[in-house]
Amino acid sequence: MLRQWLRDRMPSQDTLRQHRILALFGERLLDPDYWCCNRHSAAVAVAAGLFAAWMPLPMHTLVAIGLAVQFRGYLPLAIAMVWVNNPLTLAPMFYFAYRLGARLLDTPELVFNGSLEQEALAMAIPLLTGTLLMGLSCALLGWIITRLGWRWKVQLAWKLRREKRREQ
Repeated sequence: MLRQWLRDRMPSQDTLRQHRILALFGERLLDPDYWCCNRHSAAVAVAAGLFAAWMPLPMHTLVAIGLAVQFRGYLPLAIAMVWVNNPLTLAPMFYFAYRLGARLLDTPELVFNGSLEQEALAMAIPLLTGTLLMGLSCALLGWIITRLGWRWKVQLAWKLRREKRREQ
């Protein structure tokens, strides 16, 4: 049911070809492998989306699409996973990443009282360190959980089939 709902809402290949920003990826984006969900492509998509969500860059979706294309992930899921980072979660995520980066680099936390440019530069290295670490760790954790969850789902289906055969 979810697959059918997604399939009905997916843009056509002609629509994707005509999209100006997606033209960066060329015809490669239209490869059917990127639009078919399996264990590998779902795990890669989750990892790509979570990694891109932690990056303090604009256009997270393009980063997720680029990573999913590079590692052959399921594009709709990669795009959906980027939305872990939304206007409500953005500030807490980046604040946590900054605190983590400052602690790892053993730098004192900033107290804002001077020029905004100087403070932004002083904050950049700890923020980038924290977001990179959190992006990599969330991507790895998402990849592992997706692989294990998929395996559990398949094993459960096999078990139910065996039980159904025994009852017959």
